[in-house]
Amino acid sequence: MDFTLEQGKAVFRRTPLVLQAMVLDLPECWTACDEGPDTWSPYMVVGHMLHLEESDWMDRTRLVLGNGGGVFEPIDREGGFDRYRGWQLGDMVEQFTVIRTANLAELDALPRMVDVGRTATHPDFGQVTLGELLATWVVHDLNHLDQIVKTMAKQYSSAVGPWRAYLPIIDAV
Repeated sequence: MDFTLEQGKAVFRRTPLVLQAMVLDLPECWTACDEGPDTWSPYMVVGHMLHLEESDWMDRTRLVLGNGGGVFEPIDREGGFDRYRGWQLGDMVEQFTVIRTANLAELDALPRMVDVGRTATHPDFGQVTLGELLATWVVHDLNHLDQIVKTMAKQYSSAVGPWRAYLPIIDAV
């Protein structure tokens, strides 16, 4: 499927609702669990998503749309861990929803035929287009929703007994 801003915004609008449905009011045993060393809990994933929602996606979008593109600043992928340490998960999801709503309003204000071929320079990838950036934002949402689901499912790896053979999510990387 080729990227279009309208199709991407359809996912952007649903992500806060999905997060709310998935993690709000769950016992901490579900939201604080991870898959072992160097993995993230659902709580950490939400902190990461919130951090990037506040400080990455729209900043980079504005940079690409600005005069002459520019160069993206590197992102601290784990910056949200410190920034939101001690926050309640519900408060992070609520803040994510607020920021996402504002970001959607800004995207909605763009011209209907915004030039998704405009470019900027990524510190690792070199020249990238606005379309690639926005498509990555959509897939980033989906990737982390999947990560939350897999992390939670794996908590019952042993509990499912022989049905594990029919539950590939448990062994998914």
